[in-house]
Amino acid sequence: MSTLLQDVRYGLRALARNPGFTAIAVLTLALGIGAGTAVFSLVNAILLRSLPVPNPQELRVIRWTGDDVRMTSLNEPLATISGNRMSAHSVTHPAFLHLREQGAALADIFGFQPLQDITIRVKSETFAAQGMMVSDNFFSGLGVRPFIGRLFDPREGFAGATTQVVITYDWWERHFVHDPGVLGQTVELDGTGFTIVGVLPHGFSGVVPGDPSEFYVPMAAQSQFLYRPITENFHWFVRLMARLRPGVSDAQLRATLDIAFAHDASVIMKEPRMLMEPGRGGLAIDRNNYRKPLLLMLGVVGLVMLVACANLAGLSLARGAAREHELAVRAALGAGRSRLIRQSLTESLVLALLGGGLGVLVAVWGKTAISRLLAGSADGLHYDLSLDLTVLGFSLATALVTALLSGLLPALRAGRVDPLGGLKSRGALGAPRLRAGKVLVAAQVCLSLLLLTGAGLYVRTLVNLTHIDAGFSTERLLLFQLNPGGAGYDDVARRTTFYAQVQDSLSALPGVRGATFLGNPLLYNSGWSGAFFFPDRSAGYTENMQSYRLTVGETFFATMGIPVLQGRGLSAADAEGAPWVVVVNETFAREYSPDKNPLGRTVHILIADWRIVGVCRDAKYLNVKEAAPPTVYFPFRQISYMLSMRNNYRNAYFALRTALPPMALTTAARKAVAAIDPNVPLANITTQEAVRDKNINQERLLATLCGALAGLALLLSCIGLYGLMAYHVARRTREIGIRVALGATRQNIAGPILREALLLGGIGVAVGVPAALALSRLIKSQLYGVEPSDPFTLVAAVLALLLVALGAAWIPARRATRVDPMVALRYE
Repeated sequence: MSTLLQDVRYGLRALARNPGFTAIAVLTLALGIGAGTAVFSLVNAILLRSLPVPNPQELRVIRWTGDDVRMTSLNEPLATISGNRMSAHSVTHPAFLHLREQGAALADIFGFQPLQDITIRVKSETFAAQGMMVSDNFFSGLGVRPFIGRLFDPREGFAGATTQVVITYDWWERHFVHDPGVLGQTVELDGTGFTIVGVLPHGFSGVVPGDPSEFYVPMAAQSQFLYRPITENFHWFVRLMARLRPGVSDAQLRATLDIAFAHDASVIMKEPRMLMEPGRGGLAIDRNNYRKPLLLMLGVVGLVMLVACANLAGLSLARGAAREHELAVRAALGAGRSRLIRQSLTESLVLALLGGGLGVLVAVWGKTAISRLLAGSADGLHYDLSLDLTVLGFSLATALVTALLSGLLPALRAGRVDPLGGLKSRGALGAPRLRAGKVLVAAQVCLSLLLLTGAGLYVRTLVNLTHIDAGFSTERLLLFQLNPGGAGYDDVARRTTFYAQVQDSLSALPGVRGATFLGNPLLYNSGWSGAFFFPDRSAGYTENMQSYRLTVGETFFATMGIPVLQGRGLSAADAEGAPWVVVVNETFAREYSPDKNPLGRTVHILIADWRIVGVCRDAKYLNVKEAAPPTVYFPFRQISYMLSMRNNYRNAYFALRTALPPMALTTAARKAVAAIDPNVPLANITTQEAVRDKNINQERLLATLCGALAGLALLLSCIGLYGLMAYHVARRTREIGIRVALGATRQNIAGPILREALLLGGIGVAVGVPAALALSRLIKSQLYGVEPSDPFTLVAAVLALLLVALGAAWIPARRATRVDPMVALRYE
């Protein structure tokens, strides 16, 4: 231990004597480790982090699967269909109660259902918030204790109090300023008073990581939020998790639940079965979507760290060659090979720890930038990217591995020093060739080419997506949501009248070119679809044709910039009591009425017949990457009455085409709505361009991260090549001076240096091109409008690397041309 401490102290002194090398090495490692740590914090938050509850390894997520599923209503964003087999998390409430009862001896099974855009009134403030409707044993199943107050009591059961609410710590802090007297106070949720009974502990984020839920209500409160009683068997909406009892296996619980679920589900599906998944990380909706991209980003981080290691190893080799005389003296004085190797590795470890410490600071900045990218995603992701022990452990492990990889080769070379040859003058020995250093530089170029190619493909994908024609004009379009259902508009006639008044009032605002009712925004990654048929087909026709549906105002097509190509659009006269009409898009007409004019045809949707009065141009519906699907546009004055038979249709969006910057009209729009009813707040205020940007946020995230990491790798390669060339110039000063004294021109001096840099770059490119062509196929599914073997991207990456190689060698070459022969000849 005493000799190890001596090595550390000596290493610190040696590094302090060479501040230029130390600064470059520490900065190189800080950038590499910091970038890797920031990306890993995202991987940790989405893929690895456990819920902040006791014994999370006991938690399980419960899914079901079955063949030929026939159901009326499924509220399930994670449902998957493969062939005729379907899998989902949600069950009906009666099925949940049955499963919980049958599995009670083996596990504590609890259920939950997100509530979106609920109108909240706290004191005199009105706003929209997200919440969660949970079973009475939700918190006890998770093992969560309240910060103050109490949580829901399972003994109250389904017949317990229906107007209790538990709020999160953040909500308590933001709206009640840590007031302990919050317990017993009343808040209004969608117009119904709820009593606050407890505050959740700080850091509890529910069972859906990244979910912004701010309050929790019992399922007994379903009548205020759901359009049907939960006792009905047709509505599948309760998502399930369980905590296993001690000693119970997944197979035991699955066997019991299979029998119970078959009893409830065999009527609407064949071969129903239950599936158990690890629940330590909760029900992560984004886990499947982001798993492959995040794992690829970890691979990119690994490549960057290899570049950093090669960079530091090359710099250390050059520094070791410059210290050959010192090492020879130490060997001559009795230092053994193992001691010299240990001393070199100790210095690498010191550098790695210094770089890792600074890298944590870089990671703090990096994770902040990633958080902002996530917040702008289509779902407004809000993951906790804090640097917890797992992330800090990753940083430490990365630093240690970096120290080993970057220090091993220089250490082995230090252990092979020749005491006799090393004591000779440097002039007698000449400049070491550092073949290993050249190999490392070529390796950096090769790895950088891989990263640049991948980044170029992602960037081109992003550019292609931003230039897609959405079928409507996205510029100067303000969007916001209204929830009159939460303000007491339970009657469909009152809601329809309210929507019509808001549309007319908004249309009359100065600076507004058009305003329209909109069931849900286009490009919002959510929508409404279903089956239909043409009654005029032959008898017995049963083909299940599908189309997307959108409820709009009569001003929709003019406001959105979607031309009506045949027939007419919708009008205010298309109201209750008038003939029911719809407008369809080109794709609908082309796919479902190719041999017959669709105008005037009757289409049966839901429980009524609708007459097609117009055909409009295709407009993207869910996202910009998919072609416009067959779409039917309903007039809101008619469809609202029909939907009232099936749900409350409690909220809707409005779109304003503006002559001014869209957000500048937010205040005017808020006043216009308040003049009609001040109890209906504006929520989810945004612009159509922001919605479009969020729609491609995953591609933006990948392009940004991969581009930043590729740029970092390019910078490190530049530093490595510059260091090697600068070392060669410094070691050959005497030789260069003699050549200048004998009449060598600047071109004679600089040419070999630049040629060597281009040679090293060319070798790296020659190896990197086939590797890039092979590895780019891994990301083919994430590209749009560009092939993995795109020649333009590959050529651009190669040219960028060769230019960087020339630039890195230019400064040492220029310095070599300015060597003074008289000074160089006195060098020794």
